[in-house]
Amino acid sequence: MDGRAHVSLRSYAQTDTTHAHDWHQLVLPVVGAHAVALGNVSGTVESGRGVLIASGLPHSYRGLGENCFVVLDIPREARRNQGLPEAVWRPAMTQPFFPIDDGLNRFANYVAHEMQNSALDAAAEHHVVSLLIHALTRRLNAARTPPAVARAVELIHANYAEPFSVAELAAAVGLSASTLHERFRAAMECGPGEYAMNVRLDHAERLLRASDLSIAEIAVATGFSDQSALTRSLR
Repeated sequence: MDGRAHVSLRSYAQTDTTHAHDWHQLVLPVVGAHAVALGNVSGTVESGRGVLIASGLPHSYRGLGENCFVVLDIPREARRNQGLPEAVWRPAMTQPFFPIDDGLNRFANYVAHEMQNSALDAAAEHHVVSLLIHALTRRLNAARTPPAVARAVELIHANYAEPFSVAELAAAVGLSASTLHERFRAAMECGPGEYAMNVRLDHAERLLRASDLSIAEIAVATGFSDQSALTRSLR
């Protein structure tokens, strides 16, 4: 792979196939179902249930009747905001299946609708990939993430366009800056400042690809002090 995650629309044949691949794979149902077995764990990917197959894990699968799935292939060593934290994919080695809520189901069906007639362009695919990874990470981390860290993540995504310090973020969730940093890194594998920077850069890259705004305007819109600060961070 090229270091980027890619999304596709796939159907699976009704024959047993076994393999492994060196990237993580998210499979979300759109129509029908398919059976998946990973080691001693087996189940069906169907309405209300998805699967996250960790990199390198041998697995077998077989389509069950007419079927269609949104599939996200995620490099293990992915570029910024195109990968999964170890805290998300590591548990999938033993617990690969997960419930799909209504929001994620609606999004998967929207993506499938958009891809039925033609592939997504690079900018749209980047946006879809980032949203899928964020949605998956948020849902799979929900049970394990300390409430203060989860709240900090929500605040970062809601306020990335505004300048704020880690100390201000910590105060907003009722922790000291050092405690937030420690808990955030344990849950998210990076500090809150780095996470906020990645969120801002991801939004900036989307605008660079898909808007007519100048670099200076994009810098202001994504929380950077000026154009120079954005260009330095993109290097």
